[in-house]
Amino acid sequence: MTKHISARLAWHMNGWNGSICNNPTANVYCVGQHSYPGDMIAQRRDLEWEASENVRGKTVEKLDKIPPCVYSINAFSTAKVKAFSQPPDWFRDDSKVRYWELPPSTVCIWPYEEMYADDVKYPEGSSQTYDYKKRLERAKQYFQELTPDKSLIFYYANYSNPFSENESNKYVLVGISRLKSLGDLLFYEGMSEENKRRYAGGFVWQMPVTSHYPEQGFRLPYHLYLDKPDVLKQFLFIPDNDRNFKYATRHISDDDSLDIVERLVETTQTLIKIGDKTENWKLRRTWLLSLIAELWNNRGAYPGLSKVLDYLGFQEAIPYYKAQVATGKEIEAKEAIFSFLDSKTGLIPKLKLSDDIRKKTQRSWKLKTEQERELLTHILPRIDLQKDQIEKILAEDRAKNGIMTGLDEIAQNPYLLSEQFVGDDSDDRISFNKIDHGALPSLELGIEPLLENDDARRFRALCVERLNREGVHSFVSAENILHDVNYKLSFFPDWKRHQFNLRYFEVDRNILEEALTLRHEEDRLYIYLKHVYEDEREIETQIRSLAKRPDISFRLPVTEKHWHDYLYDPNSVLAEKNPKEYKAAIDGQIKVCQKVFTKPICVVSGAAGTGKTTIIKAIINAIEKAHGKGTSFQLLAPTGKAADRIREKTEKPASTIHSFLAQRGWLNDNLTFKRVGGKSEEGISTYIIDEASMVDISLGATLFRSINWASVQRLILVGDSNQLLPIGRGKVFADIIDWLIEQGSESIGILRTNLRQMENRLEDKGTGILDLANIYLREKTADIEKQNQKSQAESILARLQDEGDIDKDLRVFYWKNPVELKQKLLDAIVSDIEADTGEKFNRDRPYELLVKAAKGNNPNQRPSYSQVLSPYRGEEFGTENINLEMQQFFNGYYAKNKGTLGGITIFDKIIQFRNRPKSDQYWSYNNESQHKEQIEVYNGELGYTKPHAFDRKWKWSDFRIRQFQAWFARKENYWVEFKSGSDVENNIELAYAISVHKSQGSEFDRVYFILPKSKAALLSTELIYTGITRAQKHLTILAEEDVSVFVSLRRLEKSHLLVINSSLFKFRPVQDEMLQIQSCYEEGKIHHTLADYMVRSKSEVIIANILFDRNIPFKYEVPLFASDGTFYIPDFTITWNGEQWYWEHLGLLDREDYRNHWQIKKEWYKKHFSGRLITTTESTILSKDAKDIIDKYFS
Repeated sequence: MTKHISARLAWHMNGWNGSICNNPTANVYCVGQHSYPGDMIAQRRDLEWEASENVRGKTVEKLDKIPPCVYSINAFSTAKVKAFSQPPDWFRDDSKVRYWELPPSTVCIWPYEEMYADDVKYPEGSSQTYDYKKRLERAKQYFQELTPDKSLIFYYANYSNPFSENESNKYVLVGISRLKSLGDLLFYEGMSEENKRRYAGGFVWQMPVTSHYPEQGFRLPYHLYLDKPDVLKQFLFIPDNDRNFKYATRHISDDDSLDIVERLVETTQTLIKIGDKTENWKLRRTWLLSLIAELWNNRGAYPGLSKVLDYLGFQEAIPYYKAQVATGKEIEAKEAIFSFLDSKTGLIPKLKLSDDIRKKTQRSWKLKTEQERELLTHILPRIDLQKDQIEKILAEDRAKNGIMTGLDEIAQNPYLLSEQFVGDDSDDRISFNKIDHGALPSLELGIEPLLENDDARRFRALCVERLNREGVHSFVSAENILHDVNYKLSFFPDWKRHQFNLRYFEVDRNILEEALTLRHEEDRLYIYLKHVYEDEREIETQIRSLAKRPDISFRLPVTEKHWHDYLYDPNSVLAEKNPKEYKAAIDGQIKVCQKVFTKPICVVSGAAGTGKTTIIKAIINAIEKAHGKGTSFQLLAPTGKAADRIREKTEKPASTIHSFLAQRGWLNDNLTFKRVGGKSEEGISTYIIDEASMVDISLGATLFRSINWASVQRLILVGDSNQLLPIGRGKVFADIIDWLIEQGSESIGILRTNLRQMENRLEDKGTGILDLANIYLREKTADIEKQNQKSQAESILARLQDEGDIDKDLRVFYWKNPVELKQKLLDAIVSDIEADTGEKFNRDRPYELLVKAAKGNNPNQRPSYSQVLSPYRGEEFGTENINLEMQQFFNGYYAKNKGTLGGITIFDKIIQFRNRPKSDQYWSYNNESQHKEQIEVYNGELGYTKPHAFDRKWKWSDFRIRQFQAWFARKENYWVEFKSGSDVENNIELAYAISVHKSQGSEFDRVYFILPKSKAALLSTELIYTGITRAQKHLTILAEEDVSVFVSLRRLEKSHLLVINSSLFKFRPVQDEMLQIQSCYEEGKIHHTLADYMVRSKSEVIIANILFDRNIPFKYEVPLFASDGTFYIPDFTITWNGEQWYWEHLGLLDREDYRNHWQIKKEWYKKHFSGRLITTTESTILSKDAKDIIDKYFS
């Protein structure tokens, strides 16, 4: 049983080849919060030196300075380099920088997890927290368990890498090699005797680890394909088991190593296929296959037996078993142990046991149920599980970890563990491969397989694994699942390899349908996870049921006057300055309220600024009027931020949906949802769910299960269907809206009049934010409205061509490179805080004016004062780099002079990224009560750091932080303590810039929205709309190069809403061509089968289909630029006989504003493209008109 290790590397753009990156400024990842080691590179990197002509791309061995990434940079280098470690600031003695030489193919790592184990701490109240002698012993023990020439090294990058995006942080495997040797323990020199005593001689927290690369091992050539994402994603290696890749290094078992190596075989095959020449991949593949045989032998038949014995409390048998394994008697030892436990024998040969232990152990075994003994004897020893996982599987309350079946069923089908088990955190998971290793072990191990390689139970588990990786779709076609399953199996050893086909779905239907739902539609088979299908039906059933109910009757009437009183604000600027228009707007809101108020299910949908929160407050007042003040209602929101906001606006209690579920027993401690067993809420008659567009299928279905609908009078959903989709499966809110519209239901109220826009226009504050947002609306509207929206879009897009102020509340800057972006962003922020404070910015004390602007007239800073947004985390325009740039610019004094903890220093703006619910609350100091209290803080909450209350010397020149406190918005009096880099890295990060996803549900006075076009994978119509509408008072957009990104994101196919397989109310499979459009997409080119998706109006679909039928090449809505730089967007651009023609369909000539816009546009065509314009108008004979035109011009 060989121990292997993971080794964390800081990201490198040249493949860790011992040189400085060719383009150091592009490496924004090595200075990230999750780099290695900690924030050393961020603190010590000299970017100006690295980027100089004589340094960039050069081998470190030949340079006069040592870069701070030296612990990682030499992983795959053939040169020697010198490394260094700076003594900790808190030594405060004459300790010197420690230098040492790194051989080729050497990295430095340290087992940080061992340094923070409970048994290395002094008792509470001691003058020192950690016992450094014990720390040193733990480190020695960690490295002593490795075996040179046998142990493998798995190199990986933590979350700070180019592939952590879209709120999904990823570990990335970057290479593998064999351990050659370990270096010596290193100690600082020149230390005081007191520090030597306190810190166990002053050992350096780095161990040189040298590998056998290049003879054994390889790196994955990510660095060569970063600009080719379609190729890169084919061999990108995201580990299945996060557990092995934490705390800089961890031991990895033979079984887990086997899992990784098996996947690497697949990876090397992909590299052979794409023609990569960085390695002889066929030779590397042969080496991997030899490793697989070696690892199977090391793993043995029963890798889980030691953990089973530990679980049983029979620790005395573990050394015996390991000794027998070493002599090749693993199977005999296992049989001897269980014969003893079953009392078939009174002893175990070569194992001395006292009578007490013998009796106690055998009695304990007899107390186990027959089902427990069956699993512990025949199944769990085959599987390499952790002891705590065994405890969870055998626990009576195993359902809280997702296991809904009995132990006898698991014994019959161990793959149930991979299908159902949900651990307490990302460390705690059971993969398909782990079970597969136990069920189908190597034939040379001498034990029988549990099943055949084409067994239905195995096939089902493979399908479940594939569907569990599906983040957004409710279902996937059977063909796609089969392709992925068979591709995975094609790289397995012969005895595990099989190729499934569609017939298996029918033949094994009964077994498959225990975990899957199979659905035939139009001669095609689609597959759901059974619980996803049931979740959809749960939501659908309750919504349909509510929609069928009769209108609600009232004890007391709610008249039009009542609604007027609830909605009309006499103190509004609109009421004072434009009472007529304000009255018309309020009348429109009254109609919406009257329309939906009597309905048991109602939806209030509207864009930013349309008054959704005002409507909620009015409806609450109306409910209390109609049914009495004692009427029970519940305000819910999907996030803590949204719940806080609606609570403030309505002055009524509100909670997150998760809190509501937890209080009623529907939420497990690991934040997964129960399917049964929670309390059914019967005491609430009205539910109002705000920000409903953020609710995914799983959350929505669990909420619906937690409610006794017989006691519910009405359900009100409020949201903006144009925003980003939920992070999870489905598009619940959009599907409900679509269904209600299709039913012609009176239950939906769409708010179209924008009060904020009206008010801003009256007060001359500008309407640019909402004008721009309106061109990205995706609500289901009549064709006539869509055509008018296009003319409005052309007008505002033309205004965006020139950078600068577009309106009082909107400005646009264009940037060509990251240096220009940084300068324009910082200049804009400085200009704005000067304007908001009336003071001049002092570049020597930059933090002061930012604080003053963020405070305004408040005692504390407001995180909602300003916010930088970016769609991306990585890249030079992503949040990680922008955060570091802004920290350096505004808070660089404290970062440099006081130090950082996990990349964060005092007075930084921060965001919580991990939920800390009731089951995992923070301890905080309540500044009002002067006591410690627990508080819940949720993902997305913003705040600031401050000096720790105990650090009264923080202003002293030699002070360096080792801890700090933080407070969050709306919780200003609760100071949360962070005492280590690990505390920080696992909970908070810098928030000068945050992702658009993180901003959802929040609003800010000022927003600076970075909009790249060179990387478009995450960009969508919903994303740009969400980013724009986060700004309440002023929006600055920093777009890359030109207006084209604004134009592109209006295209229908840029909506992510259109590419989700969903079947709420109606089965909607997305066509395969649409799902694949990102990989083979030419903007404007319409696929024949996708016209309904990619063309706006029914009339334009008719024209497109006729063009298709006549085989006439065309593009749809491609900008047409004139020689003077102006542009418009023709409906169709047709290429015929080498010349271009422009076809405009005019649908609204009866409207004056549309007609005026068309006259201007027509003159533009006449001036710049005379004789090339074709037009059609709306009519009942459009098909004939279009065919006549085609006959005239293109035949």
